[in-house]
Amino acid sequence: MNYVLAIDTSGLETRVGLSCSGTVTEKHYTEPKRASQQLLCLAEQALAEAEVPISQLDGIGVVIGPGSFTGLRIGIAVVQGLSISHGIPLAGVSTMALSAKSACSELGDGFFLVSQIARLSEVYIGAYRCEAGPPSLVSNEFVLDLNAEFKTPTEIIENKWIGVGGGWSERNKIEEALGLKLCSSIIEPEYRIGNLLDLCADRLKESENINRNLVSHGMANSRYNNPTIPHASVNSLVANENKLSN
Repeated sequence: MNYVLAIDTSGLETRVGLSCSGTVTEKHYTEPKRASQQLLCLAEQALAEAEVPISQLDGIGVVIGPGSFTGLRIGIAVVQGLSISHGIPLAGVSTMALSAKSACSELGDGFFLVSQIARLSEVYIGAYRCEAGPPSLVSNEFVLDLNAEFKTPTEIIENKWIGVGGGWSERNKIEEALGLKLCSSIIEPEYRIGNLLDLCADRLKESENINRNLVSHGMANSRYNNPTIPHASVNSLVANENKLSN
């Protein structure tokens, strides 16, 4: 993946990153209310600065949540439009996978239990293992209601976790709900666009492998032939966002 564009509209800042054979260009905008107006401008600025026409992109990545309800939809809509109009592969990246990747970059390999605030008494939980490669899910991401009974997946109970993210402001309640104790203090890793670009490149490579395998076995269908191939958790995360917004 020589040329990858990445977009993150999940938080207060709109961020755009471009990787050109290892050289990273970053643009960001800090007014959420004008994010939809600025997103394409930021992408155009990054491409122009690197002197890379959009037609040369190997792929586009986008953060798919959890995060800002409106921001996520703006980001996803924009990259889907770019992907379809220019025939560029598309991959989605979970916000919590990005947090795990950032934590791994700072601390090294380990098991990272990411928590983000949802609303009221609920938090998002993502359990990730980082070991000689991109973060991999130990258990599917889920929404944890701190006031309800919950059966914690065995895969989570069996491991020793480092807490990552702002959701751990309710540390005692989360530990009690999950029936575990963190093995270290909680960290809020520094945001680096390079971590997002790395994750996007990894997801795009995974999509390439899926396509090759399906074609080689005569199983290709319209979904996998489509240049827009989102991360597997897109639908579940969007569903959770819809649930929490109602």
